[in-house]
Amino acid sequence: MKTIINKWTALLLAGIAFGACSEQTEYDDTSFSAVERLLYPSDGDQVDLIEQADANLYFEWEVSEVGTPVYTVVFMDAEKHEVGRYLADNNGQKASLKMLHSQLNQVAGDAGIEPDATGDLYWTVCAGLGGAEKLSTDEPHRLTVTRYATIDAPVRLYVTGEGSEFTDDPAQAQEMRNLGDGRFEIYTKFTGAFSFINRNEAGNKRTFGVSEEGRLVEAADAAGTGDGIYHVVVDFNESTVTMERIESVKYHYCWTPDPSAEMEYAGNGVWKYDICWTENDSRYRFDVVIDGVDYIWGYSNSDMSSAPTSLTGSSYNISMRKTEDIDQWSYGFKFFSALKNIECTIVLDCSPSAANYYHYFEFGFEPVAKVVSPTEPAADAAVELSAIAGSSETFSWALPEDMTTAEKQLTTYAVVFYGDAAAATEIARADAGMNQSVSVSHADLESHAAKAGIAAEATGDLYWAVESELLGSTAVSEVRKLTVTRLQGIPEQVYISGEASEFASEYGAFKALGAGRFEIYTRLMSGNYTISDGTDASARLFSIADGLIEERTDAINVSDSEAIYRITLDFATGVSTFERIEGDPYMQIAAWTEKVYPLHYVGAGIWETGQITPDFTREEDWNGDTRFFVKMTIDGVEYKLAHQQDFGGSDPTDTKPEGTDERYFVSFWEDDSQWNYHYKIDQSYRGQNSKVLSNFRLNLNSAVENYYVYLEY
Repeated sequence: MKTIINKWTALLLAGIAFGACSEQTEYDDTSFSAVERLLYPSDGDQVDLIEQADANLYFEWEVSEVGTPVYTVVFMDAEKHEVGRYLADNNGQKASLKMLHSQLNQVAGDAGIEPDATGDLYWTVCAGLGGAEKLSTDEPHRLTVTRYATIDAPVRLYVTGEGSEFTDDPAQAQEMRNLGDGRFEIYTKFTGAFSFINRNEAGNKRTFGVSEEGRLVEAADAAGTGDGIYHVVVDFNESTVTMERIESVKYHYCWTPDPSAEMEYAGNGVWKYDICWTENDSRYRFDVVIDGVDYIWGYSNSDMSSAPTSLTGSSYNISMRKTEDIDQWSYGFKFFSALKNIECTIVLDCSPSAANYYHYFEFGFEPVAKVVSPTEPAADAAVELSAIAGSSETFSWALPEDMTTAEKQLTTYAVVFYGDAAAATEIARADAGMNQSVSVSHADLESHAAKAGIAAEATGDLYWAVESELLGSTAVSEVRKLTVTRLQGIPEQVYISGEASEFASEYGAFKALGAGRFEIYTRLMSGNYTISDGTDASARLFSIADGLIEERTDAINVSDSEAIYRITLDFATGVSTFERIEGDPYMQIAAWTEKVYPLHYVGAGIWETGQITPDFTREEDWNGDTRFFVKMTIDGVEYKLAHQQDFGGSDPTDTKPEGTDERYFVSFWEDDSQWNYHYKIDQSYRGQNSKVLSNFRLNLNSAVENYYVYLEY
């Protein structure tokens, strides 16, 4: 399929088109010349179009005598009005075009030739380069085509006609929803004759109608007729038009359904109904009768687990299904709590332009957001940011006295932070929903201060205001200044030392995981230890008690008993985690054996087996299996240690460099399958139960770039 250029546009009057051609052929540009001769098809040739995927017709012409322009084949109708352009082969570089019959069939339709009828097209070639264009100096060739009877789908389809909602003015025609694969859909009302057209602009159009048998027909005067509201599906694959009559659409309040709550059709696939929700039960949906069959237009699942927290979003999209034996409660939406006791209009929107069929609410007042008055923090307040987890500032505001109940219930708020007193540059916002206050963590304020250009650990000014939003209308309060002293920077490295640590008076470094996170596998004994960001007297000290990180000048941490831990510190959130390594990790030979080899902790995040004689034999498989696992239990969770689900690459045949073969890297997997996530041993150990392995090491030391396992053969 070749690239189409402006296929459905550029419908020009013949005089304008060829006047422009004349101007272009006189264009004073010697870098290329127009095509002087059209070759094939010859002037007056005839072709019967074939409904076959690979049926095609070649167009050929002489190359331009000067330059190497890009060629485009231009098609015109019988009056020589342009109806489409196709780029030549090889992205316009060749002096030929292989055009499918299906494409020519569409061009013929655009030229007003009806299916199974014969008519004339004209074709010529446009040469272009650097924005300049020149039509061929040869007269356009006439090509008489006979279209095949099947109707090709247009790119777009519109509804028009005296009996439609949109009058018979093509400019007012309503575009249908394109379902893809040659299918189009619309919910609309008919009161007489209507038709479908492929374009709502001036010029030639393809016109379609529907026969009494529901067949799609194409002709200049094709039409259909209807009297009522319909769900219409036009299917060009089957050449059918399905018209299902919508007999009623009702608002269904699940607690007490009202059979008389029929929604009013407002036009263009939209229904409306006035409501006021006052009860405790919030469930509702829409009940629809189409061609005598009951349908539910409701939520996508049988139960909406929780009510939406705003008046927009996917929670309002419509899902359609037959009612059959579904009860009065299922597939109900839930009202947003702010709608309680507010008179409004519920709007069901099945218009073609809606991204999804959905519903929304209209209110009987003009939505104009009110300006609120900030209360806390006070004007020109100052705050020194703290690294203690949970540290925050509360921003609050007072509402104007003239706000109505509906306005109070429907207005949402956000605290907006700015980097300048003029509030010209918004740097962040904190949504408060419908509350009159919002808490902002010191961690977030630290980030906002950095964006405002306040240097690390320095003092500077942030500015804030409260934005009110009411159904699309917004208003902003006065701007207040907040002087902020930023946190000291997140440590670049963290150490552990002290009598309760493995390192005594020395320092053991944590592994930096990025974004202020650090980790270490280590043993703690009874006694005191310190966490610091350095190894000299100027180092910052941190208390990590009760799962929090707090910077203190006298921070001493206490360990009550001896154990091996995975300790994780997250300075961005101020949270510390201690996870206990339970028992000895172990190496297990394949999944089918119970033979395991315990790994003993030797310090600094390293476990070893010492010399072992692994058994890679079994009666059922004389060759054995060289896969093995490493398992470790951390805080009651058993992990497999492996690099990936499958070992990958060729089977190992010798010792690999320690810590550099990524197949032996360590990741932690919660997996209890037999074979997934494993390593492999040297293949010379297959079928053996007497070959010695001098050591097996699990290295979770903080100093290594990647944790790994290593076999000493």
